[in-house]
Amino acid sequence: MRRPARPLPPAPVAYVRILDGTLQRGDGRSWKSADREFRIAPGESLRTSGDGAALLTFPWMHIVVADDTVVGLTPSTVLSATLDRGRIQEQSTAGDILKVVTPEAEVRGRGDVVVIRSDSPAETRVSALRGWFRVKSRHGSLSLDGGQAAVVSAEGGAVLVEQPPPPTGLSPGSDPLYVVQGRSAPLGWKGSARRYRVQVLSLDGTDIVLSREVEGTSLEVPGRGMGTYRWQASAIDDRGVEGAPSAPGLICVVEK
Repeated sequence: MRRPARPLPPAPVAYVRILDGTLQRGDGRSWKSADREFRIAPGESLRTSGDGAALLTFPWMHIVVADDTVVGLTPSTVLSATLDRGRIQEQSTAGDILKVVTPEAEVRGRGDVVVIRSDSPAETRVSALRGWFRVKSRHGSLSLDGGQAAVVSAEGGAVLVEQPPPPTGLSPGSDPLYVVQGRSAPLGWKGSARRYRVQVLSLDGTDIVLSREVEGTSLEVPGRGMGTYRWQASAIDDRGVEGAPSAPGLICVVEK
């Protein structure tokens, strides 16, 4: 009697690259250190270190996974992302984002969205930066356009809130700062929030090089590969809601 064939493992669907710190991969129960670059399949989860960040690239979108975050891809017919804790940012260039599922909410839509989840308090914060999104909870659902945000709790459902205003006075700004490769570039900005998200991107904004949450209004970032980069900062209010990014500043890394 012929034995039934073993089911084939799910095929990889995204390319993963570590941006900062370290990353572990696993099934949500056991973990192992990940290589700097690899491919991920449905059923796998990622866990970043306290100073870590990673980029997941799909054919039509990408996901930026921030520090101290646990996120996975569901092993189901319809692909979606599960966020246990931390922050992800989904940006679609064509079509819808992956549905994001947390214990409190489901997020669907198209465009650029930040989803942040904490255990204490047990809340999901959703900031629509561009496009439109539908946020569903056990108590109902609401729609978000770019510039709007919502906080979702298990008890109270989804509530519309304001996004904090973007920082101003970036230094360096549109006049680029030149820094020798291997040295650090000092960044500064103005704002009234206690915490900020700082990102360094390629000049055209399509490739994220660094993503960090910081307290205060300054940060030094390493000048790694030569070239011109743009950077931006976003405010995070006291409830953990992230706002839209600032106007970009420029960094130019030159040869020693």
